[in-house]
Amino acid sequence: MKVLVNTGPAHPLFFPLVPLAWALHAAGHHVLVATPESFEPVVRGAGLRMAPVYGPLDMGEVMGRDREGNRLRVPDSEEEMADGVGCGFARLAVRTLEPTVELVGSWRPDLVIGESYSFASAAIAAAVHGVPWVKHTVGPGDLPVTAALARELAPELKEHGLVEMPRPDLVLDNCPPLMGGPAPDTTPVRYVPYGEPGVVPDWALRPGVRPRVLVTLGSVQPQIGGLPALAEMLAAVAELPVDLVVAVADHLVPGLGPLPANVIAAGWQSLTAVLPGCDLAVHHGGPGTMMACSFHGLPQVIVPGRGKPLDEIRRLAATGAVTEVPPAELTPHALRDACRTLLDDPGRRERARALRDHIAEQPSPLRVVGVLEELAAAR
Repeated sequence: MKVLVNTGPAHPLFFPLVPLAWALHAAGHHVLVATPESFEPVVRGAGLRMAPVYGPLDMGEVMGRDREGNRLRVPDSEEEMADGVGCGFARLAVRTLEPTVELVGSWRPDLVIGESYSFASAAIAAAVHGVPWVKHTVGPGDLPVTAALARELAPELKEHGLVEMPRPDLVLDNCPPLMGGPAPDTTPVRYVPYGEPGVVPDWALRPGVRPRVLVTLGSVQPQIGGLPALAEMLAAVAELPVDLVVAVADHLVPGLGPLPANVIAAGWQSLTAVLPGCDLAVHHGGPGTMMACSFHGLPQVIVPGRGKPLDEIRRLAATGAVTEVPPAELTPHALRDACRTLLDDPGRRERARALRDHIAEQPSPLRVVGVLEELAAAR
């Protein structure tokens, strides 16, 4: 079977698809990734083959400007954000659509898989050539973008003889029941974290003398006032009897200034490399980070960033495995106390491990391969 995997050129979109792509390859199927050429190093790092469907591309420019190149204002509400994100991915589809249609026509895949944001070009190309297509969620809290995609892509849909956005033949949902998934009429698939390959730090391979706390807030979180405020947060958490690992972008580390002796400024780290060596994670609520921590059975302190899946974060908080600290309530002492509570309460660690076991009960990507084989064979 030949399978075309379509993704936008962004790590949070592509990484959730990699385990399924590996499972398909391990089962003897031919997998090809379609994405703009600027994403080639990431696809190559995942050990997968790629067909570029656009040249170099800056996702920030695509999402932040309209078709005429005018700068767009930042959305004020969650509803506006969903609409804006959908229109942004439609503009990405405008660039990649015709090359994707041509690729599907020439390579003739038996199945097309697209992630749940930049799926439009894959969906249209599959419909044009009569190939079944599958939508794969990228984590909990997927925004509803289909309506905005259809509205923005109305000229392209009409050009290809379509009156609406093609509906997927199958939806794979990697959000486990405790976090609100899988959605009705979807097929569950286990979330398996993937991170770019590389050297695992020496400290992550050794048991810690004290609890090891990972802080990974992406880049700078505006709601905590940037690097000076982050440094204050770290100093407060470092007052606990812990070893604190700060995993932020490499260029941000110098801006943190002098740090306490029990703080490791690790720079950027692949979560799959370091989470098994940690006992607690503090992060901004990104779906991939949240799911990777849950997969490894870690208690979590989440300071939700803008646009993060609040409903799913609160479902996890209700299990006891997660503590949410709203940005408006965030102070150095509040963050320190949240970490202390999770570390001192054995019941919280047990609930985090129960969440890990819950995720493990979902069908693995390898099991889902059989479902995809049946779908392709039926067509």
